Amino acid sequence: MKRNVKSLCACLLALAFCGCSVVQAVKLKDCTYEYSHISDVTFLEMTRSELLSIQGIARVTRFIKSPDETVRMGFTLHMKVTNPNKGIASMERLYYTVCLDDSIQVADGSIPANFTVLGGTSADLALPLSFSLNQLFSGQSKASVRKLAWNAIGRGDSPSKITVNLRPVIRVGGAAMSIPKSIPLIFEYPTPPEEQEN
Repeated sequence: MKRNVKSLCACLLALAFCGCSVVQAVKLKDCTYEYSHISDVTFLEMTRSELLSIQGIARVTRFIKSPDETVRMGFTLHMKVTNPNKGIASMERLYYTVCLDDSIQVADGSIPANFTVLGGTSADLALPLSFSLNQLFSGQSKASVRKLAWNAIGRGDSPSKITVNLRPVIRVGGAAMSIPKSIPLIFEYPTPPEEQEN
């Protein structure tokens, strides 16, 4: 009998915990995710200010003409996450894909988030992204990658369109549970000067 009571108590506790997690997941799903700005732009291992120097422009120009070195581009994407609910919304991991000009996927991966937003408030979620450009510098993706490289040094004639698809994950009763539908964030690079941060 005591065993049965203990088992019942354990089940009730597990259900209570799981119910709380499901509520958190629903709250997380109901949050709004807005593009805020990008910061910490790097290309050819140079920061944005270095890229805009004479040496930086020359190096990027050489890469565009002959992309024979391993090149990574990176930036931190800042999102404004707003929780319209009364309770706390939280996530433990964030899966993402990054696409150029709608269809060219340049990166995918995940980062631990450990991110919470109090009810009725907004918070900044910073997502550091990094991807290689060499393998994309051919075929149909070449023009988009070339345009992105020109934009990195302020010489592009039109902004690059970047789409980041997000899929937050929360742990429910010991199992990972992701939001069923990806959340797309679409923005242009370079962003307007007032939105840029070095």
